[in-house]
Amino acid sequence: MNKIAEKVIENDFKTRSFTLPIAPASFFAMTLGLAETGNAWRNAGSLWDLPSYIGEILEAAAFISFIWWLVLYVNKWFQHRDAAVAELNDPVQSSFIALIPESIILMALAFHFYSETIALSLFWTGSVLNLLYGAYRLSKLWTQERQSEQTTPSLFLTFTASIMVNALAAGILGYQYYGFMLLGIGTISWLIMDSVITQQLTVGGLGAKTRNFMGIYMAPPVILFVAYQVLAGSALSVPIAYGLMGYALFIFVSIVFAQKWLREQAFAPGYWAYTFGIATLSQGLSIFALKADDAAITGLALAVFCLTNVLVLAVASGSVKLILKGNYFPK
Repeated sequence: MNKIAEKVIENDFKTRSFTLPIAPASFFAMTLGLAETGNAWRNAGSLWDLPSYIGEILEAAAFISFIWWLVLYVNKWFQHRDAAVAELNDPVQSSFIALIPESIILMALAFHFYSETIALSLFWTGSVLNLLYGAYRLSKLWTQERQSEQTTPSLFLTFTASIMVNALAAGILGYQYYGFMLLGIGTISWLIMDSVITQQLTVGGLGAKTRNFMGIYMAPPVILFVAYQVLAGSALSVPIAYGLMGYALFIFVSIVFAQKWLREQAFAPGYWAYTFGIATLSQGLSIFALKADDAAITGLALAVFCLTNVLVLAVASGSVKLILKGNYFPK
């Protein structure tokens, strides 16, 4: 009888050892941060003749992280369905599901240097899912009750930031008019939602546990700055580009000034949200530096590019420490 009990315990231990962890959809922020840092390196290579392979290594890391988080997300629906359904219905956490189609779109950009067929297949898959989920979440704003504290910058993910990334990718892949249509959806949604979210931030505040959401707050202006340049092409209006750059930098500096307040939240995987915003800003500045022929912008682009790499290394290092301590995944 003891041998049978020991065998059961041994089998149970083996089963538990191979159980995949439960990860929230917000963990896809790692994929976004790595992919956009890779894109920043690709653009920096054109501007400063830096090694191109570093950007490709980052894109490969982004792809590996995407596959890992996607496996965990699919497994959650099979093995922990209640948790998956609860996330989908949660007024705050449901916004992060938009990171999945956005990640697919960024994977299309990662592959477009190597295979147009793969890139376009990924892009249209991600683009359609992005629009459908954005429309679904917008309908939920009308039909689902929401507490004031549930109005956070995470709302930008569903029908603002992710759709702007959709527009940016459309421009890079040659779908200019489709890209402008997407940019209209994302920009108008941003202008509407920004007033609501800023109102909540200035009146109701933001709890310490969700302050890494401010990385999302930075996303719309920096993506708009990049997407406009890509879509406008040779018809770019330099004054408009300067205006978009100015606001993106203004929000970035404001977040820098708020560091003490932001760091009241202990380091967590959500810190990857900051890497996407600064990497996209770096990307936009390097693109504009090639077009504006302005030494000040070139110098600024280099400074932000260096800060991007420092932040990504810091967040990656912090993530490794959490993994080694066994604290990366929620209990």
